[in-house]
Amino acid sequence: MPDRLLMLGTGTLKPGPGRYGAGVLLEVRGRRLLLDCGPSVVQKLYNAGIDATELDAIFLSHFHVDHTSDLPDLISSLAADARGYPRRPESPVKLIGPPGLVRFLGALLESNPFYSYVAEWNRMLRLVEPVEVDEGSEVRLGELVLRFAPVDHPNGFAVRVDAGNISVVYSGDTAPTPSVVRLAAGSDFLVHECTFPSERLMGQHTSEQGLAEVASRSSPRALVVTHLSPAWSGREHELVDAVRASFRGRVVVARDMLEIPLT
Repeated sequence: MPDRLLMLGTGTLKPGPGRYGAGVLLEVRGRRLLLDCGPSVVQKLYNAGIDATELDAIFLSHFHVDHTSDLPDLISSLAADARGYPRRPESPVKLIGPPGLVRFLGALLESNPFYSYVAEWNRMLRLVEPVEVDEGSEVRLGELVLRFAPVDHPNGFAVRVDAGNISVVYSGDTAPTPSVVRLAAGSDFLVHECTFPSERLMGQHTSEQGLAEVASRSSPRALVVTHLSPAWSGREHELVDAVRASFRGRVVVARDMLEIPLT
């Protein structure tokens, strides 16, 4: 298994050319970690030749629909083998998320009569194991060490994954914040959102100007730009120019299914 990032979903809740929803697959040191589970992520994994049962862990940066809408489908997929027949997993997949994760999972499955069968499968088969994290938490997956930082977005957390000599930081949704700068300091890859252009920045998100500041202050080896709204369609060069004015590392503006080797 090559060490890589597979950018499953690089957009927002509004589909745009080549981008929709949020989801990143991190494959490193023989482990597979899914970062967010937005719309069509399960199908995109399948198209990449990966079954949901091959995941080691799932991280939810926050609970908004464009980052979580495929979670019921993914949990259901864990109850079936590659041919669709029932299976009993040897161990649950870790479902890692901010404070409130257990309550969110209960509201999504237990309190929804139409999804209650998924909740029952999860109870019977132990498909996922919820792990709530906070600032200062540390989760280990084999050689991988995961650390977390709160961000400027409702219930939002960023994650840093250290795997030997490779480090990857995923911001989730956020306005520019010192916590991400600290978390990403000296990292190899910073995967950071840039939802709207600066002339019409909305909500707790990041524009190209804010992204340039975060990148220049944290100095990752490479910046991977994701969570781009359709407002950026055809204007990606403006984003790159703004970032490169103060950041000397590699800049990658991602599209759905883009593969980025971790080299």
